[in-house]
Amino acid sequence: MPEHRLAVLLLTNEGFRQVDGGVARYVHNILDARDDATALAGEHGVQVEWHVAERANCAGLDEQRFAQALERYVHQGAVRYHPLADPRAHSWEVDHFEHCVALGAAAGQAALTVAGGADSLLVVSGMSMFAMAARFVVRAADQFGLAASYVHMTHNPVLRPDGDAELPETYADSVMGNLARSDPRVSIGWESHWMRRQYQRVYGIPDDKTLYARAGVPTDAAKFRPGPPRGALLERLGIPTDRDLVVSWGRGVAEKGFHKLVDAARLTGDRLVPVILNPRPYPDLEDHVRRSGSPAVLLHGQDDEVLTALCQWPRTLCAAFLSEREAASVTPVEAALMNNGRGLVLAVLPTGVYPELVEHGVNGLVAGGRDTADAAALLAAVLELPCGDREVMSRAAWTRARDEHDFRTNWRRSFKDMLERHLAVTDAPSRKGDTL
Repeated sequence: MPEHRLAVLLLTNEGFRQVDGGVARYVHNILDARDDATALAGEHGVQVEWHVAERANCAGLDEQRFAQALERYVHQGAVRYHPLADPRAHSWEVDHFEHCVALGAAAGQAALTVAGGADSLLVVSGMSMFAMAARFVVRAADQFGLAASYVHMTHNPVLRPDGDAELPETYADSVMGNLARSDPRVSIGWESHWMRRQYQRVYGIPDDKTLYARAGVPTDAAKFRPGPPRGALLERLGIPTDRDLVVSWGRGVAEKGFHKLVDAARLTGDRLVPVILNPRPYPDLEDHVRRSGSPAVLLHGQDDEVLTALCQWPRTLCAAFLSEREAASVTPVEAALMNNGRGLVLAVLPTGVYPELVEHGVNGLVAGGRDTADAAALLAAVLELPCGDREVMSRAAWTRARDEHDFRTNWRRSFKDMLERHLAVTDAPSRKGDTL
């Protein structure tokens, strides 16, 4: 029987009260794979207890999804849930410096509470809003004699090698970066090689403090199963099934490049109709579509059934992702899996993680540059591809997605690295301690 009780605390801004985007899916994927991690820990004589601390979103509570998450994870006794108050007054208020401090302190208190019922504590965070939590966790460990370690999952760095910066999160990220460089208990989990290079160049974090945390998706999920064409479903949503389509999706923010996609499609003479899906209404994009005269179709709040139907529709030639800097995107992976090698071409800009996911001419196309003209040339190249070439690329994309981006496979490796480092730096007892 395991002899050492390890509390794993996930710090997040969504997953329970709000379920809008990739962070919530990532948290759910970790919790759904908890049996794998628990079994791996058991090999080291460690029993894992799972905890989630979530920042409340002051935009309001999604009561239905909150109830579903509680029933799925908490009411069954598998996970303990710890709500954190949102320092913001309104959802449109940007995070100020004091918000990062407040969230860091709140996370530190949550860590202290969680650690009280365990032999040691492993905290996993992500996003700059929680970066300062690393300081409060190590302070709590020092002051109260806790055996604790901290892993910050890399996201878009607010201080970048090109000199650009976003305030006020710069200081919070720098606190975490300094600790990851100097404190053996703090490390980063890299979700992409691009992200790893960014953090190492900015903060000087040594190689042994960067842990594998490659992003992935549950490749056996229902939404990735092949199915018949769903033209009637698409037509009910106002999608022109008699036209060639380009699909894209993600949060409704400027850096995701949806305006650029609309403009690029216009430059092709509207030979491809953009279909863009966002979690919520995106008024600025709606205004842009109206002003430009684009035939683009904008949808929001749709479930996976619609996205799968779009990616499997024969006249959806392309899934385009034009974000300015995407640290760990899995949307191209999802598109490839949903299409099942039926001819959908992945088309991306040469930014962030995209060149790691798409190899030009092999499993998709990569634009020659980052501006609208480059994006238009990318879409034109898709239109010029013979059907056979599109099918070859899409099959290669499907195969690579399954081989390299299965969440459970990647998470087992990630958790193994985190656990072994945790046991080593905290001197926690382990039946396999001699081999770590």
